[in-house]
Amino acid sequence: LGIVITTVLVISYIPQIFKLIITKNSFGISPYAQMLSFTAQTLTLFNIFLLQQDLINCCLIGQFTIPYCMGTLIGFIQIFLQWCCITTIVFLFIKYFPSRINREYTAIDAQGEMLLREWKVIVRVIYALIIMLTVIITLTLISIFMDWDKESIIYLAGVYGLGSSGFSLIQFLPQIKKTFVNKSVGALSIPSMLIQCPGSFILVIFLAIQPGTNWTTWITYFAGGTLQGILLMLCIYYSYKNK
Repeated sequence: LGIVITTVLVISYIPQIFKLIITKNSFGISPYAQMLSFTAQTLTLFNIFLLQQDLINCCLIGQFTIPYCMGTLIGFIQIFLQWCCITTIVFLFIKYFPSRINREYTAIDAQGEMLLREWKVIVRVIYALIIMLTVIITLTLISIFMDWDKESIIYLAGVYGLGSSGFSLIQFLPQIKKTFVNKSVGALSIPSMLIQCPGSFILVIFLAIQPGTNWTTWITYFAGGTLQGILLMLCIYYSYKNK
């Protein structure tokens, strides 16, 4: 079951990734939504890493068999693969933002001015992501190499989980607003959302039964799935309306 869920999870991101690559255009995707999504997923990744640190260490030193490790760490593997997919989308979003804007930094018309403003937002988002990632990695390394006690590590993991939940609660709001204002699907992939939305709730159940995890690990996906459902309905509406 874990392998099936992991496979479907990765497949769900393929339509969005391919759409960005094929169209070479990321217009219509909110930079704030991408920042929040990446931050939430990163916090979730480090949350489950800290909570399952003992299992990971035992697997690395060969104390447990590979099948056992794959079974017990499937939740961590799923989140890591999802983080890789989201990171890829963020990269493609930046790469395929209208090139004449990010190369020339000039605006030649009203649309150009709008794109230029958005590109400046993207630059700020990139800096924010670098700072955020540096802080999380630093705190995690300190907790490991300073040999924090179990309670302190669980507390830090809880902070990551709560932070992830907070970002997840609002990560789709900028995209919902942007889609509503543009009244267009833009570069968003409806097939991806059709898979991801119900998949989020399935993943909630699966993560909830994983050893060493708690509600701070799966609440992210519950909140995200609910808001993504709203975005999906909005995209379907505009897709049919603009035909």
